[in-house]
Amino acid sequence: MISVIIPLYNKAAFITETIRSVLQQTYSDFELIVVNDGSTDDSKTVVSSITDDRLKLISIPNSGVSIARNTGIENAKFPWVAFLDGDDWWDPDFLKEIFEATTQFPKHRIFTTGRNRVFQDTIEPYVNDHLPPSGETAPLSYYEVIDRHLPIINSSDVVIQKSLLDEVGLFHPGMKMHEDHDLWLRLCLHEKVVYIHKNLSFYRKVASNTASAQVFNASDFLRYMEILSLVREELLEHRAEFQAYADRFLTQCYLKYRSDYPQEDRKRIFQKIQTLISSEAKRKLSVLKLLPVKSMYSIFKKIKG
Repeated sequence: MISVIIPLYNKAAFITETIRSVLQQTYSDFELIVVNDGSTDDSKTVVSSITDDRLKLISIPNSGVSIARNTGIENAKFPWVAFLDGDDWWDPDFLKEIFEATTQFPKHRIFTTGRNRVFQDTIEPYVNDHLPPSGETAPLSYYEVIDRHLPIINSSDVVIQKSLLDEVGLFHPGMKMHEDHDLWLRLCLHEKVVYIHKNLSFYRKVASNTASAQVFNASDFLRYMEILSLVREELLEHRAEFQAYADRFLTQCYLKYRSDYPQEDRKRIFQKIQTLISSEAKRKLSVLKLLPVKSMYSIFKKIKG
């Protein structure tokens, strides 16, 4: 019924806990595909030591998380696909709750649950103003949420009908950052997300995997803006929320990463941003980009609301 896909790169310290959280699910009609993306630590050895008929290990040369996930999708035999990163884990009832929701909402094709971000000393549950009451399940619009909140979908808490992935395309192979958001934008353009308001997934936030430690490279940034352009043309509802998201996200990214780009890339990115943000956001950006690089991002973070 459900193919669970774990992309794996150098997570030997965590992957046993991640896999066990899948194998110990109270819902058992699943296969588990671990795609070892050219790990250089003991990840492959650790996975190979786990014996379970539902577990399949595929090894590929290091190609990035998008290709690793796509490899899992291409080898999936069930009509539903779930994703789980190699250092995250699920509550034992995660798949059971998802399966029950698919029977309750048979016309929907994207399902997710509440999640917890796990820091070294604290656990932070996901919240936003649009969620159904705690313990309840309801379809939500991805675009209604992203103007002010993190997306309702995370790469460790979403289950998607495989036929929908076939229709909209898989993860973009070349993207190294925000490749998941790129896919969510395409998946949710004409589909609502059935949200189960129970915190059943756990997303580990450590220095080695946080996006803030990476640079949004120029080609990925430009690719992401192309998707935003396509979405804007086709989006029928929640256009105001989409515009608020584009204004905030694009301004924030430009201010944060512009010093990492060669001058020509910086110019191309800035020109593309101008076609996507509102007049008010353009005025704000024109002022902030004149400030010293180290100052402008922190200033924007304070005034963005």
